[in-house]
Amino acid sequence: MKLNFALPLLLTCSITAAEPPHPDLLAQHLFPPDLIMQHAEAIHLTDAQRDQLETAMQKAHERFEDMHAKREKQLEATAALLKKERIDEAAALAQLDKLLEQEHELRRAHLSLMIGLKNKLTPEQQTKLQEIQKRVPRGQPPERGPGRPPPLSIQEKMKKLKAGVQKLEDEGGDASSVGEVMREFKPLMDEQKYKQAEEILDQALKLLKEQKR
Repeated sequence: MKLNFALPLLLTCSITAAEPPHPDLLAQHLFPPDLIMQHAEAIHLTDAQRDQLETAMQKAHERFEDMHAKREKQLEATAALLKKERIDEAAALAQLDKLLEQEHELRRAHLSLMIGLKNKLTPEQQTKLQEIQKRVPRGQPPERGPGRPPPLSIQEKMKKLKAGVQKLEDEGGDASSVGEVMREFKPLMDEQKYKQAEEILDQALKLLKEQKR
């Protein structure tokens, strides 16, 4: 059975803007989709499990798309209030509550997905993935700004990459090489190393463009 590398890649792009709560806690006990799929053979993932995981990721991707669109609208509405010369504090705070509520829903959906993926793995597979995680040092992440979103340039490039990968897959192309390039993207985003993350995005977009020729 051919492993679909595009799903974890698309999902990574979808959830990046929603910083999960307590990332260190998640890293200790849960497994990101790309980690599971990249080490499917090492943990002896069965065909049935792959089907279950890919179905769950596809549903999550579609749900995240809608939730991100709603978040963007709330973000734009908040920015419109804040850019005024004199700000209506009550209106701005009320709008901020709406934005935070949408971000909370995104984070909750992200956590729900990762819990669901873990529950589809056997105890032996979970142990193996934990061992793999320990062999991949990620370093000490810098102090995080509260709720600081990624630069708009990264968000735009993520949308472009996501659309390009989806089109490539729909046309029967192989996005696995793009997925390999993107392996380090989410760890960099988690650590808010946006410059390095954008360089990874640029490489992936260049590779995607070459594959379309």
